[in-house]
Amino acid sequence: MDRKINYAIFGEEPTELEFGYDEDYYTCSLMKLKLVLAMQQAIASGCECFMSTLEQGAAMWGAEACAAIKQLDGNVELIAVPTSELQASRWHPERRERYFKLLETADEIVELSEDTTAEEYILSSVTHAIVLGDASIGRLADLAARAKAAGVNVVAVGAE
Repeated sequence: MDRKINYAIFGEEPTELEFGYDEDYYTCSLMKLKLVLAMQQAIASGCECFMSTLEQGAAMWGAEACAAIKQLDGNVELIAVPTSELQASRWHPERRERYFKLLETADEIVELSEDTTAEEYILSSVTHAIVLGDASIGRLADLAARAKAAGVNVVAVGAE
């Protein structure tokens, strides 16, 4: 894949959030709004494509926002890079249904070889990464550092 202006969508997962899986929680709504605003800014700056692992939480919300933008005649693509074929097998049925709907909506689904992780593939394919949540600690700090080392511009979008 060439390195046109593509954005990855990463962020906190429900197990890392104070509200868990409760997407009606105020903080969740605020996070989703901030994510959509960052995505709109990316599109205004020339973004042509968003890539997502479709994991629960920020990656799924971003993919859903991209699908909604496409449905409203937005000129943007969604590339799904699932972490594994079985990633949604143990999820709650409602989230599993959302996952499979996103796979149907995606412009491309990347099937990875066993020696490449979804995050590695995405970081080698994008110019920018939106990281939703606290990118200064834990898993997200590591992800942001790896992105920067790969020459990817990191757009940190705080949860609060």
